[in-house]
Formats: sequence, structure tokens, C-alpha cells
Amino acid sequence: MTSIAKRILTAVIALPLLFCLVVFLPQMNHAALMAVILAASVFGTVEMASMVSKRIPVSRIVYAAPLITLCEYVSRYFYNSQIYSFYMFTILLAIILSREVFSKEDDFSTRIAECGADVLVLSYPGLLSIFIVDLLFLEDSSSHILLYFALVFGCDTFAYFSGLLFGKSNRGIIKVSPNKSIAGFVGGVLVPAVIGGCASLLFPSHFHFSFMEGFFIGALVSIFGELGDLVESTFKRSAGIKDSGFIIPGRGGILDSIDSLLFAAPIFILSLKFFDIV
Repeated sequence: MTSIAKRILTAVIALPLLFCLVVFLPQMNHAALMAVILAASVFGTVEMASMVSKRIPVSRIVYAAPLITLCEYVSRYFYNSQIYSFYMFTILLAIILSREVFSKEDDFSTRIAECGADVLVLSYPGLLSIFIVDLLFLEDSSSHILLYFALVFGCDTFAYFSGLLFGKSNRGIIKVSPNKSIAGFVGGVLVPAVIGGCASLLFPSHFHFSFMEGFFIGALVSIFGELGDLVESTFKRSAGIKDSGFIIPGRGGILDSIDSLLFAAPIFILSLKFFDIV
């Protein structure tokens, strides 16, 4: 089966399941979807730790990073606050940094690099995933979650096919991902921008923003989504691997599927707040 066929098959199976989770299981602020997010955080942390450890050793404490994701949901659900997830991050960060104090080794020349590697794994995807959790607590959350996924997945899909159809002569601009093309970038931004604008026209009772506001939100989310994809490409290139894992047919690992989601979530929420939509 070709890579394209695997991508299509994965989308045909995964997207309806995701839709059903959002629409038919919204109980407890989408607890079912939260379970998926937490699982993605767990597997993503393992993949990221594996990537980083190919260059710099990481400590075992980084595998506790999904606790930040879980803490965000618990603190938002029970206390309507974000602060406890940041407390969890700070506690794990303090453990990572202070463990060097009790090291029995005499060579401290690599300690800054090792601490930096640990903090990176702790933050990606653990800390960034809290913004995806925050989507579960938005007003009219089901509609905004579906819009968010439509924008990010639309960006990924149309960037891929635009690049495939029109990008053969304009690739190689970005060295870290030479297969990326200008045509792919334009298609990956323009189509989701139109989707964002049309959402307000098609579903005005759910999306309280104008066409231009929706267009702006869609474009901005797509740009950051593509940036997230490129950042993960940088990590993979540094580690000397093609995919972060192999768990998802046609896409690779969990990080290969959520890299755009991680970067786009905070800008999506910020855009909604900027336009006073939520």
C-alpha cells in the first residue's frame, strides 16, 4: 500500500471517530477526547525522549511530562483554573534541574546540554498539550473543537496535495524539510483561511465572528500549524530519523500527527480571545 493510500485510509478511519468523540461524547468537558489527548501526550513524550536521547541523554523524570496534561484538565474541571498545571511543570522542572546537585560524577561539562534536553522533552509535547486541553473548556466547545481540527487537518491535507500537484518546481526553500514547497505552503494557508471565514457564514449561531475575522483566524492557525510541522522536522533531522515513530500508518508516530496541533492550539485560543469570541 502506498504512503498516500495509507494516509487516506488513516483519515477515513480516524476523522469520523474523532467527530463522534466530540459530538456524541461531550460529557464532563469531553472526558473521552481528553483520554485521547492524554494518550497522545504519553506516546508523544516517549517518542520525543527517544529522539532527543539519540544525541543527548535524558533523565527518567521527563516521562512524567503527561502529568502536566492531566493536571490541566483536572484543574480546569474542578477548580476552573490553569495554575495547577504550571505548578506541576515547575515541580518537574525543579527536580530536573536540581538532580545535578547530587550527581556523583566529576565531569559537569555536559550538564547544561542535558538539562536543556530534559526541559525540551518536558515541554514538547507535555506543556504545549495543555492548550489543546483548554479547547475542551471553551464556550460552545464542540463547535470550536471541530473548527480547530478542520483548520489544522485542512492545512495539513491541502498543503500536502498542493505541494504534490504544483510544488515540483518550487521545493527546497526550507532546508530542514526540502520536500516542502511554496505551493504547498500557499495551499495549506489559503484553504483553511477560507474554511474559517465560511464557518461564520454557514453556522452563524455557533461562530460569532465575521468572514474576515474567520479568514484571519484560519490563516494564522494554518501558519503556526505549518511552523509546528517544520519544528518537528528539525528535531527528526537532528536525531537522524525519518519519522518519530510507526504507530500511525502513513503518518509515522504520534508526534508526526500532533506537531501542528501543538503549535496551533495557543494561537487559535488567543485569536478567539482577541476578537472577543469566547
